[in-house]
Amino acid sequence: MGLLAGLISNRTWISEVTLCLLFGAAIGPLLNYVAKSELFGNDQYRTLQEVARITLGIAVMGTALRLPFSFLRRYWRDLAVVLMIGLVLMWLTGAAFAALFLGVGVLPALLIGAIVAPTDPVVAASIVSSRVADEKVPAPLRHLISAESAANDGLGLLFVMLPILLLTKSPDVAIKDWLVHVLMWEVAGAILIGGAIGWAAGKLFVWAKKKPYSEDESLLTIGVALSLTVLAGLELLGSDGILAVFVAGLMFNRGISEIETRQHHLHGAITRFFDLPVFVLIGVLLPWSGWMDLGWRGVALALALVALKRLPWWLLLKPWIASLKRREEALFAGWFGPIGVAAAYYALLGQRDTGLHDLWTITSLVIFVSVILHGVSATPLSQRLGARLAGEAKQQ
Repeated sequence: MGLLAGLISNRTWISEVTLCLLFGAAIGPLLNYVAKSELFGNDQYRTLQEVARITLGIAVMGTALRLPFSFLRRYWRDLAVVLMIGLVLMWLTGAAFAALFLGVGVLPALLIGAIVAPTDPVVAASIVSSRVADEKVPAPLRHLISAESAANDGLGLLFVMLPILLLTKSPDVAIKDWLVHVLMWEVAGAILIGGAIGWAAGKLFVWAKKKPYSEDESLLTIGVALSLTVLAGLELLGSDGILAVFVAGLMFNRGISEIETRQHHLHGAITRFFDLPVFVLIGVLLPWSGWMDLGWRGVALALALVALKRLPWWLLLKPWIASLKRREEALFAGWFGPIGVAAAYYALLGQRDTGLHDLWTITSLVIFVSVILHGVSATPLSQRLGARLAGEAKQQ
């Protein structure tokens, strides 16, 4: 992938993430016993869950370091709309589709809807960070998709944990735990702790850089170390490490904005090393027999979620999202809400806590369809959007 990254992202209509998933799917049946027992130990899905968690931590940090803080200052209302309204609408829409196509109860449907609601930062980064996207897609639109994909991965915990708690505890205890532990500690606490750590790390880096005790290249190691430290520390504290990492990255990026550094883009090289292998792992562990049991209902659910979970709401919310200046931009942002590593992580979390063993089967099918469709459509739709915007500019 390192050798052919430019060819794949700029010349072909398929993303690196899609190729990795297909590669894993191809070698999975060949590995058979080795892949499913010796390689992953007794609990293959626990291994995937932990790999997904680390991947998300690195991915959201990479997004935070690439995201201009000026965008957040100017378009914070846009981000609030897509997170506070858009995420809820996607959750409820996903739940409705799960109940419609699978015939499950209200709480399992709400859990499935919450699992597939967050936009995946790994797949989103592969869509909006290519050379074609840089040239054809307006910067505010690219930044909005990136920021949303990183932020709603952590906030998605709110919607995942509510049905999990209601499925495993009495309603009064579940609501109390959700308000006190999940909302106040795992989300609000993660934001405060992550922000404080990121702010302190940024101040220390600026101090070290001005002495100078540090070099530009140090930013690479600090970014990865900050990701893993916050992720592990918040896990030990029982809070949401993924959300904390993103907030820490934003505050760190804001803190170092006063000095000139040329290494922000190089964090993409580090994140690729972490991002791509998890899709090979997902491909290896795809439950083919479980998909066959789901039949046409599983395929219909996956297609409905990819096509309709997000797109209608982005068209509806467009008047309140300033960074979406044209209908074509709203269509682009509405289509590119890929489902990937975050869904895998939450599905395995829900499966472990509730005992609903079909969660991984259902979610993995949705991930497969999303990665394929979004991966092959990124380049042509970016080019089409660029051509439409260029045509409008000439007419003006």
